Amino acid sequence: MRVKVLSLLMAMLFFAVMAKAQKFLVNGKDITDFNNEFKIDSIPITVSGLPESINSNFGLGKIGFDILHPRVSDLKIELLSPDGTSIWLTNRNGRDTGQNYINTSFRSNGFNGYIHEALTPFTGEYIPDGRIDFLNNGQNPNGIWYLLIQDLRAREQGTLYYTYLEFEQNPTPVLFNGRCKVDNAAGCAATSGYADSILLPDLMMVPAFTEKQIQEYKWNDEYYPGQLRFAATMGNVGEGPLEIFGKNEWFCGDERVKDSTVACPNHDHVRQRIYQNVYYKHGDSLLRRERFAGYNYFDTKPGHNHFHVEDWVEFRLMQYNFTKKGKLKNKKLIAKGRKETYCLFDSGTCSERDGYCKVDNNTFTEKNLINYGLGTYAGCQSHFQGLSVGGYDTYGMMFEGQYLNLPPDLASGDYYLEMEIDPLHYYQEKDHSNNTYSQKVTIALQTRE
Repeated sequence: MRVKVLSLLMAMLFFAVMAKAQKFLVNGKDITDFNNEFKIDSIPITVSGLPESINSNFGLGKIGFDILHPRVSDLKIELLSPDGTSIWLTNRNGRDTGQNYINTSFRSNGFNGYIHEALTPFTGEYIPDGRIDFLNNGQNPNGIWYLLIQDLRAREQGTLYYTYLEFEQNPTPVLFNGRCKVDNAAGCAATSGYADSILLPDLMMVPAFTEKQIQEYKWNDEYYPGQLRFAATMGNVGEGPLEIFGKNEWFCGDERVKDSTVACPNHDHVRQRIYQNVYYKHGDSLLRRERFAGYNYFDTKPGHNHFHVEDWVEFRLMQYNFTKKGKLKNKKLIAKGRKETYCLFDSGTCSERDGYCKVDNNTFTEKNLINYGLGTYAGCQSHFQGLSVGGYDTYGMMFEGQYLNLPPDLASGDYYLEMEIDPLHYYQEKDHSNNTYSQKVTIALQTRE
């Protein structure tokens, strides 16, 4: 009887803790300005007294902070949990003149929408650049969390005044429970039109993000002279995840070397050979077969310091010539560049709630992607990256490499920005023909006066 009473009291205490949100707040500090070296300001947040596991029932629901900074697009801000999982909260948002995060908070369903679409000053509740549900992964929340802040451009100083974490019931509302699971493939559907039970990814650009983040800079701009800068968002709307992994096979050029610590001649990056896992349905199980898929390497540029996949996207500025009836006659290449590397992970998911994953007349959501949610990819690891079914990865216009250099004396007029995913066709997918996105862009006169 005493055991039953004690168990009942413990259960009541547990649910009393869960029923009330718990907030952990700490003071901030001055943010270290960029000085041509990799520097992270780490602000520890000690969490204690919570249940030993956080998940979709009880977990981290809200992250907040207050920052005064005259140019917030300098900042990349992450949250690191005690088990080593990290997510991006906001990464170089605010364009080139935006200021301040004032009473800013982040939730999975933030009322003000995505932070990368908002205008400064950032005030209120936003959806972060990463997924909070990756943190509510069953880990023990008690311990030290860190708010990580990097300032990635010099000459503007900022201050973090405070930051906090808030734990609560139903922290990351589940909009849709996928029918297809890695450990139970009964609800999975194979890719139609193929002879076997293959589940292929299907990569596409998500136009909504580029349409809202694209800007031309004059030849004498202080920071981005003669550049066309733009966002790029890659989504997977196929039946299987895009999943890549490494086996610790490292190369300097074509020569195999011992490991990732080797310094290559001519200061080249040591590169790891990577493979794509292609999924197949076999009864109620999923099988994986591997195939060569290029290389990745550790990118040391400011704001990165993680592993990037090579040859992921090619950018082109084109001049289109049309017939009198409006049919495309031919194209002329004006400028070309390749975003040599990307880190592949789910920074967001296609959902009916926002309808961002719209291409032509098709909107992809949890309702029409039958294997929605298959795969989980939370970060830029050397051995494992990818995009889930219905997942997308966004790179804003202020990120390194997100631009084309416009030719000197380029005439004003209408041109077309083309972005092609996987231009070398390293990856096996459902349809390569939809990998190229085209958007009209009007260029002002670039003549140097």
